[in-house]
Amino acid sequence: MNKFSEQNKATASTQDKKNINKATTNNTDSDKIAQAVAADKAKLAAGTSKSDNPKNTDMAKKDPFNGKWKSQIQAAKHNWSKITESELLKSEGNEVSLTELVQQRYALSRDVANQQVQSFITKCHC
Repeated sequence: MNKFSEQNKATASTQDKKNINKATTNNTDSDKIAQAVAADKAKLAAGTSKSDNPKNTDMAKKDPFNGKWKSQIQAAKHNWSKITESELLKSEGNEVSLTELVQQRYALSRDVANQQVQSFITKCHC
């Protein structure tokens, strides 16, 4: 084998290692996002139980649209195009469910997703 073949092999090997590092970094980023979403879900589930307070707003969070959710589906679909109509219907306008959907589809933090949902609810209130 000549000198140039050995150099080409070494260069190719170095490039392969760089490509593997890039792929690993991309997978790590995806894993971090998935872990953050899972952690936010756990926090959301743990932080929504306020049954001690009789004046809590759980009822408002369960149905902020007062039974008019189906009429708001198109507006929600326009607002969040990555969420399907069937997913929106299944959420039944529940604030917590909507927040989770927005958080998952758009890879947002729970707080940012909640702000978007709150803004949407405020705009849609009759």
